[in-house]
Amino acid sequence: PRGLIKTPAMCQLIYEKESAYNYIQVIREGEKTSLMLNEGHAIHSIYNPDQVLTGGPWDYWSVAPYFSKGFRPSDMKGMAMIGSAAGTAAHILTAAYGPVPVDGVEIDPEIVDVGRRYFALDTMPNVTTHEQDGRTFLQTDGKDKKWTVIGIDAYRQPYIPFHFTTKEFFQEVKDHLTPDGAVMINAGRTYNDTRLVDALANTMLQVYPNVYVIDVPTMANSMVVGTNQPSRIENFAENAAHVDQPILKQIFAASLQKGNIREVKPNPSTLVFTDDKAPVEEVIDQIILGYVNDAGK
Repeated sequence: PRGLIKTPAMCQLIYEKESAYNYIQVIREGEKTSLMLNEGHAIHSIYNPDQVLTGGPWDYWSVAPYFSKGFRPSDMKGMAMIGSAAGTAAHILTAAYGPVPVDGVEIDPEIVDVGRRYFALDTMPNVTTHEQDGRTFLQTDGKDKKWTVIGIDAYRQPYIPFHFTTKEFFQEVKDHLTPDGAVMINAGRTYNDTRLVDALANTMLQVYPNVYVIDVPTMANSMVVGTNQPSRIENFAENAAHVDQPILKQIFAASLQKGNIREVKPNPSTLVFTDDKAPVEEVIDQIILGYVNDAGK
């Protein structure tokens, strides 16, 4: 009987399944549907037909390119979302920009099926979902494509697969960006420990001319942005001032007022992840242990 494997952490459980990759739960609270995976400590997708924005990391991919000088909404030509889950980022981008091409990349076919059944993934004809590993996609089906935004949100909570964190991977991503494009990766942190954010930013600085961080004010997440061409932190606010689209204006307001936006400079004492050595799990474990230790004091 449903519920004997794992009691839902909140709300109403409307679907559960164990796939080859994950234990999947779909929960509902009012009109909001959420996707929880495995231990259920994180929400991986949200869909609410009455409210586009989530207040979480999914909102921010839509504003990633605005560090480039003079970027306007009409310059948004498409997005690739590595770790697309049930399609939340695609819904927000489509609502903000219209039916620009979106390539979602999700390794778990069962999650894609859940997206179609419960998260209205099939209502966006501009979205193509590829059921494969994200780095493999860039080397195969996506090898000849370029996007304005490449988002990376491939978590097996709390870990990021190491091959999405390395200098070599970020070089592959850069090769798939338009000249005014940007990559943005979601990085976990605590309120006083940003080791993962710092390591990812320092690694990206080996490839991108400028790297920025926007903190998500409602969650322990930071969005790390690398621009394909040289850029300035001042461009973000300057470009935002020329945007009238209501959804984008809300994201800009959250970023500028509460996002602690900052540019990152190279730090020789900070880790650089490479394909030969990327101790991502060790860094994340240290963050978790530090958090537990602080909580016990």
